[in-house]
Amino acid sequence: MADLHDIDKILEQLLSDPRLTRGRAFQTSKAYSDEPIIRRGSQMHGFVPEPIKQLRALQLTPTGRTWSESRLFFEQARLLEDFEDHAPFVGQFLSYYPTYRSMNDRQLRGYFTWRTNVRRGQVEDVSTSFAYVYLYELLMGVGVEPGEKGFAAIEAFYKAYRAFDQASMDRNVRPWLVDYVVDHGLDPKLAAPYVNAAHDDAIALLAGIERAAILSAPPKGSRKTALDFGTLGEAAQKLMGAAAELSSYRVLESRLYKEAPEDFGVALCAVFIRLSRHYARTHNQGLVETLFGTRFRVRHLMYASAIHYEPAPHPDCVYELSPTRTYICKSGLWSCEGFHDGGGKSAKLGDICRAVDRQLRAATGFPAQLKDHAEPKYLAKMIDAEIEDLLAWKEAHKPVVVDIDLSKLAGIRSAAAVTQEALLVDEEREQGQGSPAELSSCSNSPDSHERDIKSRSAHAELRVKIAPPASPDPAPSAKPDKESFPYGLSQEEVELLGALLAGEVPSTGGSVDLMVDSINEKLFELLGDTAVEFGGDGAPRVVEDYVDDVRGALRR
Repeated sequence: MADLHDIDKILEQLLSDPRLTRGRAFQTSKAYSDEPIIRRGSQMHGFVPEPIKQLRALQLTPTGRTWSESRLFFEQARLLEDFEDHAPFVGQFLSYYPTYRSMNDRQLRGYFTWRTNVRRGQVEDVSTSFAYVYLYELLMGVGVEPGEKGFAAIEAFYKAYRAFDQASMDRNVRPWLVDYVVDHGLDPKLAAPYVNAAHDDAIALLAGIERAAILSAPPKGSRKTALDFGTLGEAAQKLMGAAAELSSYRVLESRLYKEAPEDFGVALCAVFIRLSRHYARTHNQGLVETLFGTRFRVRHLMYASAIHYEPAPHPDCVYELSPTRTYICKSGLWSCEGFHDGGGKSAKLGDICRAVDRQLRAATGFPAQLKDHAEPKYLAKMIDAEIEDLLAWKEAHKPVVVDIDLSKLAGIRSAAAVTQEALLVDEEREQGQGSPAELSSCSNSPDSHERDIKSRSAHAELRVKIAPPASPDPAPSAKPDKESFPYGLSQEEVELLGALLAGEVPSTGGSVDLMVDSINEKLFELLGDTAVEFGGDGAPRVVEDYVDDVRGALRR
């Protein structure tokens, strides 16, 4: 059988022969007629190549009729894996799940002609359905070796065809690239550009800071001590990055953060540490778990929305794509373990960030103040306490101020000259030493500049001003109310606390919930934490760690 290239050369020679073009077969009396074009039989619309006939026959066989659509597509793709055609298709082919079965003969020939050009490096803008059929083939290893070469082929075609249909390619192909890496156990770095790991990594960072805060918490029953703010710089910087990724409040755009980023970051980090310890003592769930939930496993469908078939089940495996996302395959079924919160911003974390911003502005007298959003009182008091400790720490660690009076340097030179004269012996004076006046004048010469510097260090009069560390203002002592109860407690609240300390069932005329909230707010100044909590039976009780503190407060 003659090569197609040779046939094209024969046709070109026939059309360029002047004896043929002047013949009657090429002559016409019609002025509008064009030169006749000679085509190969394979280029005629009614011609169907033998491989396509085999493809059609496969779907009509008794076995082919029993196959699923994905199995039939896979078998047909393997049958025509190396087929090439030369009949371009002009028109539109649109299908939600495009397969060979959904194309007519002209569309099929047009697809294989387009695929031939793609494999030669010429990616043209055609119907997007053709592009997806080609991607389905690559995902199943048709026309390419599965593994790294297959990933490279899919990625190259995705980047090339993205210029024609960016939205569709990004929506579908990016997750397929990640699934391909997991399915074939490739290097996780290949999937890094196509997986949105910033959200999960930020949650993992917050969880790490929370664990460190809980592990470093003081023993139960000990008094609240100020944090060492000098060691929070690195953690504060990481926390701000995580808050920018996860918080609904845009912390990086805050005016206070732009002018004082270190103060904002350290204050937010200190509040986050205190909240983490508070949630660990008083809640069943931790702070990060309350904000974003926990890592859990869900069923994962590989190559979702794609036509895909695997001849054999995938072997059981565990693939860690990142520290926050793991894929598990068991009995051919895939699942994904990670944070499945939808990747949205946290409004609760945003409220905490905004409250810190507002309270820090108020404490430092920042020109632009924020309005109150009515956060919980315990949160506001906790933020105020940390900001107060931070400002006291900054005042205590102010740098030493050294003020050098340069106007006295001339007097220092004269004093050095007189001192030098007084230290000379008679023999040295006889060897040509000048008078004190001469020595004084010589000290101003360039030759004596180095000597002047040495003498200044011995006789310099330096006026050093060192600002003494200002101790933080003592916490205002609790003033008794008009009925002389400590910390502003009412008579009913004192009676309730007395009953709880005695192990009795409280009997009050008002709402116990409201009284407990009021007691916790008033004793927060003393304990820095919740004094009364509700047990599993719903009854109030004094927190065991603070029983002695509350009993001592009531005896005042």
